[in-house]
Amino acid sequence: MSQPPELPEILFVSCTPCIYRTCKLIENLIKPTLTFESKLDERLFLAILSSHPIQHVFVKLVSGHYLQQVHEHLAAKGLALKLYSYAKVDGTPTAYIMEYLDPSKWETLHMFMTKSSTVLFHTELWKALEDIIDTLRSKNYIHGDL
Repeated sequence: MSQPPELPEILFVSCTPCIYRTCKLIENLIKPTLTFESKLDERLFLAILSSHPIQHVFVKLVSGHYLQQVHEHLAAKGLALKLYSYAKVDGTPTAYIMEYLDPSKWETLHMFMTKSSTVLFHTELWKALEDIIDTLRSKNYIHGDL
């Protein structure tokens, strides 16, 4: 009796999705593998995309409606990370794979708010958000987080 073929060992990091194994790159037909490294928050993960060259990426899980064109428009204006790919598995959130940004070079809005609470700071922050909204309105886009 013949032995079944040996399957390659696949390791999954605790608290990361294990159903998104590959994705389709937006700019070409390559289907690299996606390996999750860590969970950053409820919907955001750090992963490795096995494209050439191999690179770190952020993966955002989105349930419901998400317009790829809105993300790409904001990225073209330097207001969002570049979107590389997505992975869709029926019955699960869609995984959007995007450019990695070194955590030492960015902060969450909450981090900003705890560092400074001056009126000038809040005014400038509000102005930046208004600029983003104006950029979206120029294309008749609406962003669910704003």
